[in-house]
Amino acid sequence: MPDATPGRPTLNIPLIVLWVASVAVAAVGFWQLRVGNAGQADFYNTGGSDYLTYLDLQTQSTIGGLLLTAGIAGVLIALAVHARNWHAASLARQALAASTPAAGYLAWDEDDDFGDADAATDVPATTDTEAQANATAAPAVAETGEPATEEAAEASAAVAATEEPAGEDAGPVAEHDAPKA
Repeated sequence: MPDATPGRPTLNIPLIVLWVASVAVAAVGFWQLRVGNAGQADFYNTGGSDYLTYLDLQTQSTIGGLLLTAGIAGVLIALAVHARNWHAASLARQALAASTPAAGYLAWDEDDDFGDADAATDVPATTDTEAQANATAAPAVAETGEPATEEAAEASAAVAATEEPAGEDAGPVAEHDAPKA
């Protein structure tokens, strides 16, 4: 039966974009802050008197600081989203493991002895004609136990005719027919 919910993509594209944008904004902010502060220091050391240059360098330092702060906040938000997604995936894996049975649960029975050498003799062998007759007659049998169609009755009669009677001259008893000790 197909799964009704589609699988999650392995890459979370919005989270990757958040990481890249945060790091890029922080890098641009750091660069602007350094350039603005270096320009202001040079302006002060040379004794500059142009107020337009002074205000431009001060604005560049302020915007650089704000971009650096926004980039760092973006990195922290990306870390929080990443941690939340990891925690949610971990809880989903635990819930899935708790809700599904073990891989061999249906095939394993504690009473089975798989190491038993004569375990193959526990199940009686069926012939090809018996298996074919059972496959065709089984759906045709009604609740009363009688074959519902003539074809099913003929198939049951054919199986009964091919079976050997278990009389005195039937020969030795096979291993799988012998009672277990």
